[in-house]
Amino acid sequence: MFKRIFLLIACLFGAGLVQADAADWSSPHELRLEEQATVALIPFPQQVEWHAGSLNVKGKEPRLTGDVNDMLREALADYQAGRTQGNGIIPVKCELRPDALPKERAAEGYCLNVGKSGVQLSAVTPKGLLNGFQTLRQMLATGNGKLPYCNITDWPAFEYRGYMQDCGRNFRSVARLKKELSLAAQLKVNVFHWHLTDYPGWHVECRCYPVLNAPQHRTRDKNDTYSYEQIREVFAYAAARGITIIPELDMPGHSAYFDRAFGFKMHSPQGMKIVGELLDEFCREVPADICPIIHFGADEVRIPNAAQFVDFVTKKLLSHGRTPMQWASNRDLPVGEHSIEQRWGEGADMVAKSIRPERITRRAIDSTMGYSNLLDPALLVRRYFFMRPCGSAEGDEKKLGSIICIWPDGKVDDKSYIPGMCTMWPGMMAMAERAWVGGGADGDHLPLDMPAADTVPGRAYALFEKRMQRLRCAQFAGEDFPVWTESGMSWTVVGPVATAKAATMRDDVIDGRIDGVGIRKAYCANLYFRTRPDTGYLGMFPQARPGNTIWAVTSIRADKAGKQKFMIGFDAPARSNRRWTGVPQKNTWSQTGARVWLNGKEIKNPRTYRLAGQKAHPGNAWNFEQPLDPEEIWWVQQPIEINLEKGNNTFVFELPYIGEHQSWGVSLIPVKK
Repeated sequence: MFKRIFLLIACLFGAGLVQADAADWSSPHELRLEEQATVALIPFPQQVEWHAGSLNVKGKEPRLTGDVNDMLREALADYQAGRTQGNGIIPVKCELRPDALPKERAAEGYCLNVGKSGVQLSAVTPKGLLNGFQTLRQMLATGNGKLPYCNITDWPAFEYRGYMQDCGRNFRSVARLKKELSLAAQLKVNVFHWHLTDYPGWHVECRCYPVLNAPQHRTRDKNDTYSYEQIREVFAYAAARGITIIPELDMPGHSAYFDRAFGFKMHSPQGMKIVGELLDEFCREVPADICPIIHFGADEVRIPNAAQFVDFVTKKLLSHGRTPMQWASNRDLPVGEHSIEQRWGEGADMVAKSIRPERITRRAIDSTMGYSNLLDPALLVRRYFFMRPCGSAEGDEKKLGSIICIWPDGKVDDKSYIPGMCTMWPGMMAMAERAWVGGGADGDHLPLDMPAADTVPGRAYALFEKRMQRLRCAQFAGEDFPVWTESGMSWTVVGPVATAKAATMRDDVIDGRIDGVGIRKAYCANLYFRTRPDTGYLGMFPQARPGNTIWAVTSIRADKAGKQKFMIGFDAPARSNRRWTGVPQKNTWSQTGARVWLNGKEIKNPRTYRLAGQKAHPGNAWNFEQPLDPEEIWWVQQPIEINLEKGNNTFVFELPYIGEHQSWGVSLIPVKK
């Protein structure tokens, strides 16, 4: 079911009206530079000049000379792994030079020049050379045997560009973690936030209290524990690829395993004594030179001795030469004076809570753009693409950067589903792009109501999608990648109107008689009218309430009559709390009563479901133990085949809004294998 790649057909039609608010957003670079590029780069360079001509590199392999460090050797080995080695040579001269870049760009910046004699790569630091090689690697992967002549000067806007993986709720093997680190490094991601403990268990070897590793005190992955040797192995593997690991030992919340093992709370006097010993042991086994930051959670919990607990843990970590890090929202313990705060937020005013520069008074990392297990795939990518980390164009000593969080809270039996269910790689690409490139004006409003294709943000997003899809095939071909190119589609949206009046309007909409009716234009293949409250009521109609109906009308042009494959979806389950409308009944599109017409004729859902009519869940089911079934997630299933006529084909979708557990919207994505 997974491990498949679909690419969007070139299609669709005019962009329609230009939205005025799209003018608020500007691209960090001239879009013509992307349009001129013959290679796909994520992140796109800060400065690039493309020149006429190219090196023929087909059948050739890079040969690194000069200041070749261990990280470059590892990156070259990763590049060569699994490839048929070429016979020719691409000369790549690597040089560390103190004057290669200005001081403010020196830490990770690089210069890459391609000319007739080969490739010149220069930087101030070994990490800079590594970043330059990752750019070269993408050029080799997407250049079709040609390496364009160019001059690139590049550096990150933000210091921290990371991803979080929750191994406390769903254990991941060391081999899989290494694979993900290798792929993330290719995007110049430099932080892995390793969430090691959560309600189901303490998955770190524990010598001072082996009872914490006892299977009877775990609720999932009962026999899975990371030994300290394995933890150090993963740290070393990450460091060799320029990635710093921030381990998280979540306390005092998210620690039900502790109560089961000891019979008392972590924040109690006897519990705090054990916490101190656990931290002492971890810090002895994982030294500060490889692990400078330790995250201790402190989220989603209320305890009477909050300040005392935070003070105790932060002092303990400081005594071991570590920088403490904590989650920071209105649900969490107070952030300690010396801690880095990781901002996150959910609720009805999520957009209002988005990080603003004036609100950052200490070192902060931004995770407010949305969790990958909560938002629909395209919406997640849009938010990370358009919204600036820390609300700023670039970082400083307080505005550190961004971490995208992958939280499969519920039990997952087959862990290979996690990247697809949680939109891991497309989301990481969008995060890596924005956190490296930075940006001018913030685009908070754009992900919810996408701009037309002929606006600057519309063009920028379409170009990013093309780069993303090319790298998907070139470097992430074996990974689940549940986002397809969506730019170029245009819709007419009718409503919302009271559902009780839908029957009197339906025929007029199907027949195109909508003059005088409340209509508006919408763009891209995925429309979001109003999402659930846990995502902040995002969408085109955030004030709408259940009991309304909307129609969405679009056209698809076919060069000839025949079957066309589509990804079609109406609701996305929250992979954290499982709220959604359920698996459709037989011959229906959703349990909400959604209906579809094509060229005036109603069409039924041809898909067969094992779980037809099941799994609706209007409430919250945090940390659920019944695993998510792939049938609950439309974007991991096979596409649906629909017969099209030659020429224009008009789709009409009728979408009732039945309750706030529903993510109210529609996705119609033409695809081919």
